[in-house]
Amino acid sequence: MKILIAKHIGFCPGVKRAYNMALQAFETRPHPVYLLGELVHNHQAVKMLVERGACLVNEVEEIPNQVTVVTRSHGLERETRRKLLGKGINIVDTTCPRVQKVQVLASELEKKGYTIIILGDPNHAEIKALISELNTKPIVLGKDSIEWDEKLSPLPKSQPLAVIEQTTFPQQQYRDFCRLLEEKKLTDRCQIYNTLCPETEYRQNELFSHLQTGKIDTVVILGGKHSSNTRGLYLVANQHAPRTIWIEDPNEVRKSWFQPNQTILIVSGASTPDHAVKELIKKIQ
Repeated sequence: MKILIAKHIGFCPGVKRAYNMALQAFETRPHPVYLLGELVHNHQAVKMLVERGACLVNEVEEIPNQVTVVTRSHGLERETRRKLLGKGINIVDTTCPRVQKVQVLASELEKKGYTIIILGDPNHAEIKALISELNTKPIVLGKDSIEWDEKLSPLPKSQPLAVIEQTTFPQQQYRDFCRLLEEKKLTDRCQIYNTLCPETEYRQNELFSHLQTGKIDTVVILGGKHSSNTRGLYLVANQHAPRTIWIEDPNEVRKSWFQPNQTILIVSGASTPDHAVKELIKKIQ
């Protein structure tokens, strides 16, 4: 059995930065330290912080006054920030710099009079934080292509449009949406900004390149089932690989999944800890 490992695995730079900021909070801030929601979309990564003593909560109301709160890397909604400051809380904002850039871009486009179209999950923390930075209601389009057509059709013909994406939106679906804009002849009045995170693109492109060789029998994806960038990897693998296995924990691996003559490719989501990838490799071996 041959095992290949993707070059881009483990924490991406943005997640690594957020995780290090959380660890630093344990060293420099008064205890206890609270996590407001999952720092990243990976149970193992969050579990490591909880084991260090972090208190994981989902609502501001669960947090006492004047403590330290580490916010998630996906962004912080404006109203949530106001509530935290009102409780005298010391905020450690780990928002990924790439996410912050998209927020700034959206605000600038809004000021210029554009109707903002956001490709992303409306229930994702990144999209909620992004919407909170706007004064007008954007058009949020998820992964359902039928929904795209329904929401684009009634738009006034005179209104200038601007498209931005959730940084972890699947690359293939972004391309599909761009083709739809061309088909509906909207490109002349639509500014398209590719705000996909390069790290997300690197991982998806690398996976696709491996699969194009025709030598991969099975792709094993390690990452959270509610992680958008990991789902992007799954969509690529599920479309082009002979067999795809998506797991959240190395302990899920079963010997019966593999055969001696197989070539296996291991890839991981951007919020999957490096040690979890190493554990997965060891389990398969």
